[in-house]
Order: sequence, then structure tokens, then C-alpha cells
Amino acid sequence: LYPVLEKAGDRTLLISETALGTLADICEACGYDSVQCLINENSDYLVNGISLSLRQSARQPHAARVLGSMLRHSDASLLPLVEDVIQDILAALDQSYDNQASTFLGVLYSLMAALVQWFGSCCSEEQHRRQNAEQQGRASALVQQAVTSQELERFFLDYVKQKQIAEGNLSDSSDEEADEVPPLAKPEPSHADAEGEAALPSHAQLAKDVMVRCIHLLADRDLRVRLKVLDVLELCVTVLHPHGNHLLPMAHRVWPALVTRLISDDPLAVLRAFKVLCTLAQKCGDFLRQRFSKDVLPKLASSLLSQAPASARAGPVYSHTLAFKLQLAVLQGLGSLCEKLDMGE
Repeated sequence: LYPVLEKAGDRTLLISETALGTLADICEACGYDSVQCLINENSDYLVNGISLSLRQSARQPHAARVLGSMLRHSDASLLPLVEDVIQDILAALDQSYDNQASTFLGVLYSLMAALVQWFGSCCSEEQHRRQNAEQQGRASALVQQAVTSQELERFFLDYVKQKQIAEGNLSDSSDEEADEVPPLAKPEPSHADAEGEAALPSHAQLAKDVMVRCIHLLADRDLRVRLKVLDVLELCVTVLHPHGNHLLPMAHRVWPALVTRLISDDPLAVLRAFKVLCTLAQKCGDFLRQRFSKDVLPKLASSLLSQAPASARAGPVYSHTLAFKLQLAVLQGLGSLCEKLDMGE
């Protein structure tokens, strides 16, 4: 099973398709309902083989292909079984950024794509939970305002009482009335802080760990590596979206490296980086407004102005060039990007 899964992750389409057919034959011969059941029920054997291969640098690419095939053809129940192996992959990447970055980025992309597929439906539930927490926070603020009003009322009642005592006009009945001050309401504890300090789910923590590696790899000299990193980064943002308390600090950390890719890189990388920027703006909202208006918007505007004369004189062939595709992507995405960042102010 291990070598067949390795071939299922091969870059050659004929080899990978033949390996998938072989997996289907194995399922039929051994009585498994699907490839997913085959992988899940033999995951301990596969994980052990991957762990042993990761200890040898020459076998690391093979182990990465096996893990990528497992992630592509299984479901969320596989994640707890492979978490330790994924951490081993990240540790191996930390030790070999120069040599194996491209190989490990392939399996990290498969991991993030699987997490988006497995846990994408829970994003709306998390968003609903956050909205409820915000409503509870507003209710707590209203209670606090009510407490402040009662304190103010009590202050004036005490002032009137002290003034009457000083003038000698205070009667016993007025003493009793003055003492009857409504008790102060106790503010309800806000759940927003508790939510912010809650531990991340395992899949979100994995996305955060992968995102940290992406920050370091965005400056890689190889264009193909940078393109893969940008693809992985976009998926990481999508997985972390429901956890804003963790996504926003990570967006702050990734911003300088992303801006460099946007303003001084190969046009293909700029196009991919702009796509990541649109995803970040959609997930982070006006958190990036000031950064975008200061670091990115002037450069995009000047780039469009400088390319306008050439595109105005260009013929029909120009629509097939990378420069045209970059212009088109910026023009199509700039309006919605400014809207998401609330740039109307």
C-alpha cells in the first residue's frame, strides 16, 4: 500500500492515475468500501513508514508524496492520526529550507487544501459564535452604563442627605427614604476575553504553524517556491478566518514580506500575491486599511498609470500577455478590495 500511495502522488499524470486504479483494485480485492476506508484503517502502518522515511533525507520526498496522497483521498478523521507526522514534516522543513522546500510545500498545500475542504463548513458557525460574543459584550456595556447611572443617583441622594443634616432639617422618615437606595447591579462577565484566550482547534493550530513557515519562505530565490508559498498562504488565511484573534497578528507578521512580493517581484508572483491580498482583505477587513493605503495603493496606481499608454496602443495579441492579465486582475479586484477595507472614508 505504501509504494502505491507514493506513486499516486507522482507528478506524471499517467503514473498517478494508474496508481489510483491500483488502489481501487486493492479495495475490491480486500473488501474495503472505498479508498478512504483503506487509508484510514491502515493509517498506523502508513504513518510508521512515513516517520521512518523522514529520518533519511534521501527518502523525505517519497514520504511527502505518501502523506499528500493520504490527505487528498481521506477525510477529517485522518487528521488526529497524522498530526505528529505533520509536525515531523515541519521540523524537517526547518532543517532543509534550501534543499527540500519545494517538496515539502507540495504536501503542505495538500494539507491546507484538505483542511479547507474538511472544516470549511464550520466557518459560518464560528462566525455566528463571534457575533453572539459581540452581542454579549454590548449587553455587558449597557449593564455597565446602568451601574454608572445608579452610582450617580446615589451620589446626589447622599449629597442631599448630607446637606439636610448640615441644615438640621432631616427627619426620621426622610432618613429612611434616603437609606432606601436601590442596590447596584453586578455586571455580567464578558465572554469575549474568554473566547480570545481559548485554545485553537488542532486544524487551526496547524494552519498557524504552516503560516509561520510561509513567512520565511516568501523571500526564497526560486520563483516556483514563492508561487507555491503564496498558494499555501492563501489557504492558511482561509482556515484561520474564524479565529480573528490569531489571524490578525499573523497578518501583521506576513505583511512586510507580502508587500515586497507585490511591488518588486516577477509579474507572475505579483499576480499571485494580489490574489492573496484580496483574500486577506476579505478575512481581516479594515485591519489592513491603513497599511494598504500607505504601502500598496500608491504603487498599484502608479503601475497602472505607467502601463496605460502601452496598453492603449496594444493590439489583440496584448490580451494574451502576462502584463495584461496583471492589469486586468488589479482593475477587477481593486474596487471590491477598497470596499472590503472600508476605504470610502
